[in-house]
Amino acid sequence: MITRRNFIAGSAALLAGSTLFSTESFAESQLNPNFDVPVGACDCHIHVIGPQSKYPMVSGRVYTPPECGVPELRKHLKQLHLSRVVLIQPSFYGADNTFQLLSTNEMGNSARAVIVIDEKTTDQDLAKMVAMGARGVRMNLSTSGIFDAEVARKQLISLAQRIKDFGLHIQIYASAKVIAGIADSIYTLPVPVVFDHFASIKAKGFEKQAELSVILDLAKSGQIYIKLSGIYRISEASPDYLEVKDLAQLYVETNADRMLWASDWPHTNTISGIPATQVTPYRIVDDVRVFNLLPDWIPNRQNLVKVLVSNPERLYRF
Repeated sequence: MITRRNFIAGSAALLAGSTLFSTESFAESQLNPNFDVPVGACDCHIHVIGPQSKYPMVSGRVYTPPECGVPELRKHLKQLHLSRVVLIQPSFYGADNTFQLLSTNEMGNSARAVIVIDEKTTDQDLAKMVAMGARGVRMNLSTSGIFDAEVARKQLISLAQRIKDFGLHIQIYASAKVIAGIADSIYTLPVPVVFDHFASIKAKGFEKQAELSVILDLAKSGQIYIKLSGIYRISEASPDYLEVKDLAQLYVETNADRMLWASDWPHTNTISGIPATQVTPYRIVDDVRVFNLLPDWIPNRQNLVKVLVSNPERLYRF
C-alpha cells in the first residue's frame, strides 16, 4: 500500500513550507557545459530529500542526508542545460515513495520516477504510482548488503512477475559479481533491467574484471540498460576521472541504444564513524566538470543524442 493515506490529496500542502537544504552547501561550478547539450536531455538518476518532520526516514537506514528538494533540483538542471529528470527512490525512505512522487508531480511532464515496493504494495497502489510518473522499480542490493546471487535472483524473478503488467522496468544497484551471477535469469525476464553506476565495474583495470564480458553480452542483447553515472563510485581519479573514458566508450560502442547518463545528484555519502541517524554532508562534486566529460566519452554526436535524449525518452516514456 502507499504508506500515507490521502497520498494525492493535499500534496500541495505537504510541499508548501518545506525548509530545504541551503543551496550554499552545494559545490557550484563556475563553468558551463562546453558542448551543445541536445534538446530534451535527461538526468536519469537524482534524489530529493524532504524535511524529516513530514517525510520520516526508515529506522534501519545506513545514512542520513541533508534536505534537498525541487528548488535545488531545478537549479541543478538549469546549470547543466537539462530539461528532463528521473527521480530515484533512495534507500532511506524504504517503500514510502511519497516525497519522490510528490516532487515528480511538481516537476510536471519533465520528470519521471523509479519507486521501491514491498509486500504491502497493492495493484491499486502500483497503478496510482504509474499514473503519477513511476516507470521503474528499484532493487538496491548493494546498500542493503545483499551480495548473495541466489538471494538476489529470487528477489529479481519475484519482482519481475509482480510488475510485468504495469509497464515498469527493474533498476538494480548491485555489485558486478552479483550481476554476473544472475545474468542467466535476466535474459529470461519479462521486463527490461537497468544497471546503476556503470554496472559497478571499477574503471581501474576494468579489462581484467571477469564480470565485464557477462555485462557486455547483456548489453548486446538489448535486455538491459546501463547508467553512466556515479563516476566517483567506480573511480578515485578525480576531478577528471581519465581512467573512466575507455570503459564508457566500450559500453557505448557495445550498444549505444542501451546507455543512459546520470549525475547521481545530490551526491549522498556515508562516512565511517558517523552514526546512521546523524546528518552526513554531501560529497563535493563539480557537476558541470563531470558533465563536460561526455563529449570525450561519446564523440559521435548521434550516439550522444541517444544517451541523453532518445534512450531515456523510450525507457521512461517522456
